[in-house]
Amino acid sequence: MKNITVKYGSEMHTVTIGAGATIGQIIKDCTCKVVLGYGDNVKALVSGVEQSLDSIPSDGTTISLETKANQKAK
Repeated sequence: MKNITVKYGSEMHTVTIGAGATIGQIIKDCTCKVVLGYGDNVKALVSGVEQSLDSIPSDGTTISLETKANQKAK
């Protein structure tokens, strides 16, 4: 089990996850969404670097979420 902190804006929430859980699974977790108040249009950053949703975070990692920029349709 790993402890991961998810941060959105000024709010933070720590979750305990299994060893193989991905960043995508963590940010799609309903509990995190409700506690922190974010939607589906977010990107995950670790130390300021955008992460793939398939990445597996290390124990103690802080994942910062930011709203993705909207793009106009072509």
